[in-house]
Amino acid sequence: MSHVHRSLSIPAEMDARINQIALEAGTTPSVIVGKALSLYLVATEKKRLGLKLGFAKESEQFETEFVGL
Repeated sequence: MSHVHRSLSIPAEMDARINQIALEAGTTPSVIVGKALSLYLVATEKKRLGLKLGFAKESEQFETEFVGL
């Protein structure tokens, strides 16, 4: 997969949270932002199909499950 460098402006608090999540996950802020954008893209695609994004307890059935987040 090819990569594109993109610059964006985010609040300092969000940047700090992204950095903290990356540190806890043992990865980079770029990976975290990439995963967040992937989730957003799937959510908007599913919304066009009349589906909603939500959260459920482990015992509940999913239409789609996100793996690797």
